Amino acid sequence: MKEQLRFKARYFQWFPAEKPLGHKEEALALDVSETAFVLVDAYLPEKTGETDLLSDVEYRLKYSIAVEHIAPALEAARKALIPVVYVNNSAPNICLEKSEFARQLARAQGFSIADEFVEETVDPLEYRHGRGQWLHFAPPLRPLPGDIYIRKHVYSGFYATRLEAALHHMNAKNLIFAGFRIDVCLGSTMLDALYRNFKVLLLRDCTLACELPEELTTRRFTERMLIWFETMIGMSADSKDFIEACTRVRA
Repeated sequence: MKEQLRFKARYFQWFPAEKPLGHKEEALALDVSETAFVLVDAYLPEKTGETDLLSDVEYRLKYSIAVEHIAPALEAARKALIPVVYVNNSAPNICLEKSEFARQLARAQGFSIADEFVEETVDPLEYRHGRGQWLHFAPPLRPLPGDIYIRKHVYSGFYATRLEAALHHMNAKNLIFAGFRIDVCLGSTMLDALYRNFKVLLLRDCTLACELPEELTTRRFTERMLIWFETMIGMSADSKDFIEACTRVRA
């Protein structure tokens, strides 16, 4: 008999138009052998005190989510022998700086992928080599031997990467997602997963949206994006329920 993850997840019924029915719950039973835990951009930029990439408030919030929520869920997934897949930004040598994608990031966010997502442990013939501030993992979130590590270069982790092949090779049909950000890279990757007929589940306390500075404390946009996700893409669950389900599997 196959081991199963059993926990409740919720979705949002956006009908009827005059007064949507709202959140509903569903009891899930997912085969562990057909499930993968997918972390999208779950790193924290290095703080130097001189050229910090996030405000102090945003950094503390993101750090809290990463260490207090994502890390325990990741540990539980590993103990339940659920394969772990990292999907992270990178800077491949594909003339990315000349793309419309890069131009949009530069003019709207003052950001250069080719400069910011350099790495010290890559082949410089294939990727931009160097030390950057972005791609740093808190100790409990670092990849371990046996994990799958996929480098992406646009928002979606599926675009022109090896992610889909890796998931099919491990026979994954159910994807448990966590990471940043629900409105950009995480959201794009989950949407593309749906298009590829994966069952998509999000740990809703394990993410954050691109909040305006004045809304960071309320997480107003994050809450709105959760409703969008629960309507358009898949179901969400609290990380504690997922952790308890993993604990029951290995009991």
